[in-house]
This record gives sequence, C-alpha cells and structure tokens, in this order.
Amino acid sequence: MLDAIALAAMAPIVAESSGFRPYALIRRVTSGDSPRSASITADVVVHPQDLDGGLKGLKEAVRTSGANVERRGDLEILKANQDSDPAWNGMYDNSSPAFLMVGYGATRRVETNAQVDEGFRARTRSPRYERIASLFEDHYTLRPLSSWLPDWQFKNPGRYKQVVTLINKLSMEHIKFTGRIEGGEYLFEVGRNLVPFSAMSDGFKAFIGWIGDMLYHVCMGCPTGKRLVDNKGVVLVDEIDLHIHPEWQQTMIPILARALPNLQFVFTSHSPLVVGSLERANVIHVVTGANGTAKMVRPDEEIFGKTADQILRSDMFGLSTTRAPAFRAQLDKLAAAATAGDRDAALNFMRQAARGSGAEDATLPSKRREMPSWLKR
Repeated sequence: MLDAIALAAMAPIVAESSGFRPYALIRRVTSGDSPRSASITADVVVHPQDLDGGLKGLKEAVRTSGANVERRGDLEILKANQDSDPAWNGMYDNSSPAFLMVGYGATRRVETNAQVDEGFRARTRSPRYERIASLFEDHYTLRPLSSWLPDWQFKNPGRYKQVVTLINKLSMEHIKFTGRIEGGEYLFEVGRNLVPFSAMSDGFKAFIGWIGDMLYHVCMGCPTGKRLVDNKGVVLVDEIDLHIHPEWQQTMIPILARALPNLQFVFTSHSPLVVGSLERANVIHVVTGANGTAKMVRPDEEIFGKTADQILRSDMFGLSTTRAPAFRAQLDKLAAAATAGDRDAALNFMRQAARGSGAEDATLPSKRREMPSWLKR
C-alpha cells in the first residue's frame, strides 16, 4: 500500500532518471495469462507550499497523478501519467519545499557517519527519489543525525534548536538528546548514563533513525524564516512498531501527530497496541481476498481504548483466542472432563483459565511441586 501511494503521487520523479528499477509491480497469476500492464492513480491535495510563484493565489486544489507499468519480456517499464498543469512545477525543483513525501520500509538501517558519501548518493539517486528509496530498496541506508545536524548548529542555530526540540519531544521521557558528539556519534542521556546512538536499543535506533532522516529532508526544503513544524507533506512508514517497547507503542503515534500536525502520516502495523491508540476513522484494514487481491475497508466497530486482547479477537486480526494453541487444547480437555462430571477437572479448568498452567502446581504442597529441570542442574 505504501509503495502504491509513493508511486502514484511521485510518478514523474520516480519514473524519470531517479535510480528506481520496477520489479514485480504487475500481478502474476498461477493459471492463465498474467496481465501485461497495470496502472494506479491518486488524488493529490496541492497546498500553497506546493505551488509555484504564479499560482500562490490558489489556497488549495486537487490534482490527479498516476503511473502506468508495462511488462516487456523480463522487464517492467514505469511511465508517469500526469498532465502539464503548472501546479506540478515545484516537484522538479530539488530545493523546493513542494510535494514533500518521505517513505521508510521495514528494513530501515542507519548508515554510520563515516560511510556517508554525498557524491555517491547524488550520482545514484535523485534527491526526491532518495526520500522514498527505503520503501523499494531493502539495502538502502538512512542518514545519521551526526552527518548533517552539526553544521546547522553554526549556520542556522534557530533551525538546529527546532530539530533538537522535536527529537526530545518524540523520544521516550527517560531519554534525552544531548547534542554532544563523541567518536562521531551523538550521545543520548538515558537515566544518568550517556549512551552513543549505536549502543541504544534496536527500537530506539529504528524510530529515531527515520525521524532524523525525515527531519533532514524537511530542513533541506524548508524556506528561510519558516518553522519546521509548519511544513506540509506526507510521511510513509512500514511497520511503525518495529522493535518498539509496548509502552512506547501506545503513545508514539499521538505524540507524532501533536508534534508535527501538518504532516500526514501513513503507517502500517500488526500491533494491537498501536491500533488501540487510534480512532476508527484513522484505521484502514487491509483484507486479502481469495484471489490474492487486497481490499481496503474501515473497521465496523470503534476500537479506540479497547484492550490488546479485544482488538486481536476483533475482525481486524481475526483470532478466536489469544491463548497458545497447546494450552487451549489442554483447557478443552479439562472442559470435556468437567462436562462429564469430573469436579476436580472443573476446578482445575477455572484455575488455569484465570492464572495459566502454573495455577495447577500452585495448589500442590511445596514438596510435591515439580522442580524445573534447569534448576535441578
């Protein structure tokens, strides 16, 4: 879904000398002839930030953008499907704040500061495609904060302060961005400890990694005198809960929305904790049909505030129970014995249903409880 959004909205940039190579965009079928072409379109809301000088009187407008893909032999060819409306002019200016779209795939690895080669990046990918390359290239690496932020501390102290403020707003409460560099890496204050970025948890690195890369692209296109939080754009992130602690999963999207209110975020997730932090109107359920096609539907029920267990057993996740299958089978056996009149089985069923398999051992005298084999050793 995220790939489709990026291709439809940014088709002219992606299709024309960007460095993108189409691969398996057209659906293959197991029987019969596979289609030879595919297409996608999107309605793009164009804001004054996106418009060229001659159109600034227009407050907001909707334009249609899209792409066509053709398969010729072993190759797929991507062609933009966009009219010549001058409203699109800003898309072709790399320094323009127009049409800001940034995207991040699930394998978002941050490059080390020593490996950042600006010349190589410029030769291999156009700047606007670079913003969404992570969606299409698993090996693509993101820019570390230490590769670009230190320069802003001197050439634009106001903007530097805005970046630091945003990073601290978006981090967990017990983590603080210090702005200090040691060994080429920024240090973060975790409790009373100073920890370099590379030594932080995988969840924090995955989250702050794309946040830092996104802020770089926002800074590069932000006009002088304009606050970073006033920039409009679209941010796409696959598996937003990747490696994130459950406590953070419950709060990170509301915090992002408050800190960056003018950015439209589109996330994918398999976490009930993330889903439960959102109103139903902000959730789209992707349903896979019998023939493999995907369908986007709104949930029928309100989910905001429900427990993770309730959400997992809703139509969105489709689980009949959140218990382990082997334990569920054990409960079924106890239930069958209880139905047949076994009172001990009935009591054991109630204990285990409430407290898990450890409840049975808890009723035994301590000398009869089985010691774990690892403890015996």
